Amino acid sequence: MMAVPAQDDHAITRNVVRLQTLPMPDFIEIEQPSGHVCLVTEDGEGVADALLAQLAERGWQAQKVDFGDQFDEAVIADVIGRNPLNAFVFLDNAAVSAEISLKQAFFAAKYLKLNADRPIFLTATRLDGALGLDGATTFDPLRGGFFGLAKTLRLEWPTVFCRAVDLHPSFAAEDAASYLLVEMHDPNGLVSEVGYGNRGRVTLTTDAVALEAAVPSGDISVESLFVVSGGAKGITATCVLQLAQQYRSRFILLGRSALDAVDDSWVSADASTGDLKRLVMQRLIAQGEKPTPRVVNKMAKQIASQREIRATLRQIAEVGGSAEYLSVDVTDAATLQRELGAAQARLGTITGIVHGAGVLSDKLIEKKTQQDFATVYNTKVKGLQALLAAVPQNQLTHLVLFSSAAGFYGNVGQADYAVANDILNKYAHLARVTHPNCHTVAIDWGPWDGGMVTPALKKLFTERNIAVISADVGAWIMTNELSDAHAQIAQTVVGGELMPAATVTDLTLRKHRIHRHLTLEANPFLQDHVIGGNPVLPTVNAIAWMGNACEQLYPGYTLFACDNYQVLKGIVFDAEHESRDCVLDLEEVEKSAAEIRIKAIIWSQTAEGKMRFHYRAEMVLLHQLPEAPVYAGIDLAEGVTMTPKDIYGSAIFHGPLFWGVEQVINITPRKVTMRCKLPALRDEQMGQFPVQSFNPYIADP
Repeated sequence: MMAVPAQDDHAITRNVVRLQTLPMPDFIEIEQPSGHVCLVTEDGEGVADALLAQLAERGWQAQKVDFGDQFDEAVIADVIGRNPLNAFVFLDNAAVSAEISLKQAFFAAKYLKLNADRPIFLTATRLDGALGLDGATTFDPLRGGFFGLAKTLRLEWPTVFCRAVDLHPSFAAEDAASYLLVEMHDPNGLVSEVGYGNRGRVTLTTDAVALEAAVPSGDISVESLFVVSGGAKGITATCVLQLAQQYRSRFILLGRSALDAVDDSWVSADASTGDLKRLVMQRLIAQGEKPTPRVVNKMAKQIASQREIRATLRQIAEVGGSAEYLSVDVTDAATLQRELGAAQARLGTITGIVHGAGVLSDKLIEKKTQQDFATVYNTKVKGLQALLAAVPQNQLTHLVLFSSAAGFYGNVGQADYAVANDILNKYAHLARVTHPNCHTVAIDWGPWDGGMVTPALKKLFTERNIAVISADVGAWIMTNELSDAHAQIAQTVVGGELMPAATVTDLTLRKHRIHRHLTLEANPFLQDHVIGGNPVLPTVNAIAWMGNACEQLYPGYTLFACDNYQVLKGIVFDAEHESRDCVLDLEEVEKSAAEIRIKAIIWSQTAEGKMRFHYRAEMVLLHQLPEAPVYAGIDLAEGVTMTPKDIYGSAIFHGPLFWGVEQVINITPRKVTMRCKLPALRDEQMGQFPVQSFNPYIADP
C-alpha cells in the first residue's frame, strides 16, 4: 500500500456522494408582477398542460411553448424574447434526443431575461426519481446534464431561484405537475437539485472520508492494459505515472497532439520550456524565415508538447510500466475504433479505461456559443461514447471518469463543463448497476495545482480558502480509488466548492411570507420532547426554522445571532391539534454586503380566524463569520458524578434524541462544566427541522 502524501493546512478531502432525504418544502408566497409570463415547455406526456392548469389556479400567467425535436437557436431566442418572463420551466421531452433537449434548455437560458422579485428557472427530467442513485438500469445519463446546468446558473444568477428536478418515470402528469409547483414555491435557495421517487424527496450530499491507504486492487496487474484519454500530458499523465508505479501495468495514451509534428532534434535535452521561444526564434532566423509571434508561439508549443509526451512515456518505463502514444481525437469515433482495434491486436485485450480528456471554454452563459458548447461537451461526453464503442465495458475491470467539482457544485462560467461532467457522474452510477463486474467511478476533481489553474487563479483560490490539489496527492487519490475496497463507490468529490456564494447587491428591504404544515408524523423527534403528555415544539426548533429560512433566502450568509427572542405561545400537539398550519413572516430591517438583519415572527390562525403569535426574534446573518473564540483554562477536574441516566431520568424530561450531555464534570455557583456529544439524528428523524448552521438538537438539552 502507498502511504498517504503529506498535506499542508489546506488539506484535500475525499467526499463520497450519497442521497440525502429532504422534508417536503415550505411554501413561499410569490407576488405575480403584472404582464409577466411563466413559460413552460411541452413535454409530450401531459405534464405541461397539468402544470399550466395548476399555475392558473394560483394566479400565474403561464404559456406553453414547443421547441420541437430539433435545435434552432434563433427560434429559441425569438420565443424567449416575446414576453417579459418571471419564470421558465423546461420540461425534458423524452421523445426528443437528450443532446438536443439539453441544448434547447442551455440556449434558452442564454437568452432569458428574468424579471421579478423572485424569478424562477426550473428544469424537470425523468431519470429514476433519485438523481440516478436509486439503482435503476434504464435511464439515459445524458439527461443528467440538466442538473449541472441548474447548479451553475444558481451561481451565475444569484437573484434567480434555480432548481433541477428528477421525477420518477411512473408519476402521472397531475402528480408530476404538483411536485413541480411545490418546488417552484420552495424558499430554499441552498438546494439546487431534487428528486421525487421511491425514496421520497431527496437531494445529493457528500460524506467526508479520511484519506487512508487501501489494499491495492486484485484485478490490476502487469498484464493489465489501460487506454487513457488525455493521458500523455498534464494531470492525467501524473495519475498514470502513479498507477504505473503501483501496478507496473501497460498503457495506451491518447491525445490530439502529434508526437512528431515538427523536428525538434536540434533542441538540447536540458533546454527549459521557458527557453523554447528564444531558441525557436533563433532557429527561424538562421533558416532565413521571418519569426512572427504566431509562428514562434505555434512551433514552441508543438515542441513543448512533444517533449512532454516523450517525458511521460520515458517516466512510465522508468517506474516499471510500459506505454505507447496514439495521436487521435477521442471524439473521432471511427478513427478511435480503428486505432484501438489495431492496438489490441498488438498488445492484447484492453482491461481498463481512464477518460481524462477535457477542455474549457469559460464564459457566462449569456456569452456562450454553439461552438463553445460543442467543444466542451463533445470532449467529455462523445469522447466517452467513442471509447465505449471501441472498447465494450463488459471486457473492462476498471472505468475511471475524470469529472469535475463543477459538475457537482456548478461553477461560474462553466455551464457547459458542468453539464458534461454531471453526465459522466450519472453514467458512473448507471454503470455500477449495469456492469457490476467493472469498477466504475467518477472522480469530481477540484482545482489542481499545475492543471488548468494558473498562478493568479491559485492565489485567488488561496484567498478564498479553496484547497488546490497538489500533483502527488491527486495522483495518490486516483490510484487509491481503484482499490477493491472502493468498488461500490460510483462518485467521489475531491476538494470543495469552487466559488463562494455571492454577496447581495440589491439592498432593497423586502418582506417574505412562508407557510409550513407541521405534523407529528413528519417530525419524529417531537416524540422525544413531551411535556404533560403532549409533544411540544422545542423553542430551539422555532429558532432553527427562523434561522434556516433566512439562510435559505440568502445563500452565502450564515446565522450569527438571534436577538430579542420571545416565546409568545408555544406550539403544543394535542388531541385537538395533531397538526398545525403555521406562517413565518420575515421582514428585512437592515441589509448590506456584510450583514443582513431580519425580523421574524411565527404565527398561526385560531378557529375564529384570529392571528395567534408564537415566537418572534431578530435574526442576524453575516457573509463572513468572525473567528470563533477559544476558551482557555477549562476546569476538567471531576467534582460530581452525573451520567445521562441521572440527568435525563429525573431533572430533564428529554428523550434519547436530545441526549447530548454525556457527563456533568463539575458544578460551581457560576458555571457547569459538561462533556457533550452531538446526537446522531437521521434525516428522517429531524423531519421539517434539518440541521443547517445551527443545531437545535444539541442546543436544547
